[in-house]
Amino acid sequence: MSKFIVILVEPETPHNVGFVCRAMRCNALTELRIVYEKFGEVPADAYHTAHNSKEILDNAKICKSLSEALADCQFSVAFSRRVFNSVLPHVMLPKLPAAIPQTALEGDGKIALVFGRESKGLFMEEVNLCALICEIPVPGLMSMNLAQAVSVGCYELAREGLLDNEGRAHRPIQDDTPATVEQIEKFQEFLMKHMTGRYQNQTWMESFVHQFLQRVQPTRNEMGALFGVARSLSGAYARNEKKGRG
Repeated sequence: MSKFIVILVEPETPHNVGFVCRAMRCNALTELRIVYEKFGEVPADAYHTAHNSKEILDNAKICKSLSEALADCQFSVAFSRRVFNSVLPHVMLPKLPAAIPQTALEGDGKIALVFGRESKGLFMEEVNLCALICEIPVPGLMSMNLAQAVSVGCYELAREGLLDNEGRAHRPIQDDTPATVEQIEKFQEFLMKHMTGRYQNQTWMESFVHQFLQRVQPTRNEMGALFGVARSLSGAYARNEKKGRG
């Protein structure tokens, strides 16, 4: 379980809460706390946008105050674009990972990422409960949507290796695995079956295609692409041909 948790202070739009959970899930964060002074449960509409992350909402802790939400945290970061007259250190998001003390990263306590209301953000007294103010740099007086801010903030931490990167997908940009003999043979069979005109039923054509493919040594991806082109040109999408795509 990650040391980092997300705290939302009086979120005003339930759909944003769901989107926040989705952003958390994409960054391997599972613990959400919501400060609601008047409400004692997660709004039902939040579930509409919590794609693949409803368990985060199910386990979200509702707190009456930010002080309660921070009670067991060792370090906390207040996200805000406003400049406060505060003695707290202020950093831009790219410098946040380096600004988190090593003692907090290695300690037993939680590290809280605190986000405020969509319309008003965090109040001065709430910011002063945290140890650091972090600003997400944007042009002019613009500010990000709540869920966008959570997503960007979490990604910056993940990019610096502070979140659980082991659970992330590491897909190769290009698969250079050579095509198998079976792939090549199935492609030849498909080509010969759908050949038309003067090339139909020509034995030399099959030999030519076989030698050509053996010489260029296509990858599995390239063989799959060739199969796709051949299907498209022939208009054939038979299910028994799909095995040849690799």
